Amino acid sequence: MNFRYPHKSPSKLVALIFLMLVQLCFVQAQSDASLCAKVRKNDLKFTILSIGSGSSRLTYERAFGSNMSAELTLGMIGWGYDFLHHLDSKGFLIKAAYKWNLIPMKSANSPLAGFYVKPELVFVNFDYAPMQPKTKPQQTTYSPKHTTHAALLAECGYQLLLKWFVFDVDCGVGPALGTGNDENYYHSFMLLPRDSWAAFTAGFRVGVAF
Repeated sequence: MNFRYPHKSPSKLVALIFLMLVQLCFVQAQSDASLCAKVRKNDLKFTILSIGSGSSRLTYERAFGSNMSAELTLGMIGWGYDFLHHLDSKGFLIKAAYKWNLIPMKSANSPLAGFYVKPELVFVNFDYAPMQPKTKPQQTTYSPKHTTHAALLAECGYQLLLKWFVFDVDCGVGPALGTGNDENYYHSFMLLPRDSWAAFTAGFRVGVAF
């Protein structure tokens, strides 16, 4: 029995299949690139309420893998107005944390969003004194005091990501050690009770993801 090839030669058939595969791979690559472009692995966040307590804090976060990220927060104490304690504080703070995203926010398509836990190390160093009264300040003098304090906090929170907008809320507790503070405010945490070693923190931040 003689076998007959179809009208198209094998070489032309192979070339046609090759071109179809190339086109398919090109379309898939475009789809993957479009998907990757939407995955945001970085964000910058600002603690808005800190301005009203006498400091400005900026946080940078970077994702590593599908459910882990790291945060670094730098703060300038004195860049703001302390409406609550009326202290004239000057100094700085540093915060570092490593986050585990336990329940991702799937609709965000980002490892930054969802319910998380994190250990956070906080260090603050600043001078403080009651603010000078606006009327007859020459009649009152205050000697500044100094605070150096550190805390290791176990925190949990939820980070919402809507396109590029980030909303992050968290709270936590942990041990703290340092020189103490007359007003029991450390620009990142408080002691409860005020003369104990137990620190408590809570707050929220807003920012942009990219």
